Amino acid sequence: METTNMNSRLSTVTLDLDRINDFRKSQTSLLSATSDDASGQIHEKMPLEGSYAIWNNRGGSGKTNLTYHLAIKYAYRHPDKTVLVVDMCPQADLSHAFLGDDEEGHDYVSQIGSLKKNPMILDGQQFIPRTISGYLDLYTSVGLPNNVDPRTFLFNVSKFNNQLPRNVYLLCGDTSLELLGKAMDLKRSSNTITPYTNAWRTITQSLRVFIHKIGERRGIKLMTFIDTNSSFNISTEIALTAADKIILPVSEDHLHRNGFEYLFSLLYGFSQPSSIYSYYRHYSFYYRADENGVKLPKIHLILCTASSINKETKLGINNNSLPKPEEINNCWHFVYDIYTKHRDAFEIHSNQKLSPRLSSSSTSSNDQHFTSSFNNHTNNLIQIETFEEFMSQYVMHINNESNIVSRIAVKSHSPLLAVKHPHHSHEYQSTAQTFDKTLNDIVERI
Repeated sequence: METTNMNSRLSTVTLDLDRINDFRKSQTSLLSATSDDASGQIHEKMPLEGSYAIWNNRGGSGKTNLTYHLAIKYAYRHPDKTVLVVDMCPQADLSHAFLGDDEEGHDYVSQIGSLKKNPMILDGQQFIPRTISGYLDLYTSVGLPNNVDPRTFLFNVSKFNNQLPRNVYLLCGDTSLELLGKAMDLKRSSNTITPYTNAWRTITQSLRVFIHKIGERRGIKLMTFIDTNSSFNISTEIALTAADKIILPVSEDHLHRNGFEYLFSLLYGFSQPSSIYSYYRHYSFYYRADENGVKLPKIHLILCTASSINKETKLGINNNSLPKPEEINNCWHFVYDIYTKHRDAFEIHSNQKLSPRLSSSSTSSNDQHFTSSFNNHTNNLIQIETFEEFMSQYVMHINNESNIVSRIAVKSHSPLLAVKHPHHSHEYQSTAQTFDKTLNDIVERI
């Protein structure tokens, strides 16, 4: 096939007013969780096993490594379930970890994104990359045609790497996601260039719709893990609203109160650090989510990697900028204080009973938008009365050595315990086994 012919059919779905008008008249091509409409309202009749976004608004916190290992561990522990992994980070490092290189040594992810490998052909002429960008571009432009099975976008990772579980499927990342995000933001802010009556809600929930469409297939028990971008842009907002729960990786090296303060203000509107946040709240994500009836995820677990201070000291690096023990303790007490005031932002683990009761007694006037953004079916509040009980329930610690071996496994495209480390093999295996136990503990809480 000639390059010019390929380029003429490429990637982004071209919009025109006739197609939009036809869509609005028929409303037959819109993908939904059950029987959605052009307003973007999702009717979630079929419960999923779970959906988790691994997110922190700080880069280098270990989101990709954790997503990779959690998905693999969960898949091995639950071979009867389908594990969906979604790469919502523009670097697409998670996808590369799963897919590796092609037979000629080229990065498979870039080959897929550029349509050199495995393109989707729509109506015999439209070439669409089988990536997150390909799906979002199609869906946010004209919806997903009825003759397109969303499973077509997925890759069974075991076909690329036989060391990986057979029940893991990847919605591949794409380096064009950041650029596409600018276009989606424009579409989301204007109903005149999209086929949707509520463009903000529909586009924001586009990935959630995809997940529920996969999950409604008969016989499928679906568990979803979503890797996210640290930048709080539209792709991150789409990723977070696709999940019911958040696993939050943090590092003691960067554990400061203002970091958590900023995180909570971004997602929930809590603890706003200045009057500017309140004055311009109408532009904020949490406010728009409430305004458009979009549910926000809850914090399920905080995973804290121990400080690398010993490593830094050996390297001769000044560690004065690293938080001191009392600062770390004060930071955790701040998070606990947030919990006591906004318990509905925290998810009770799966071994707890659920209750439809919604507690809003501790919600301040500035946070009223957040409360109504949650689904009415919230958790029965766990009886946590002390700081120690909170830490036991919601915080798990990972040693720094485990963080290192997890990265080695990701770079080698292997499960944690399958890596053949050439140096210090015994030390590596011992640390890997320790981290493997931690992963088992995390999966037990999912």
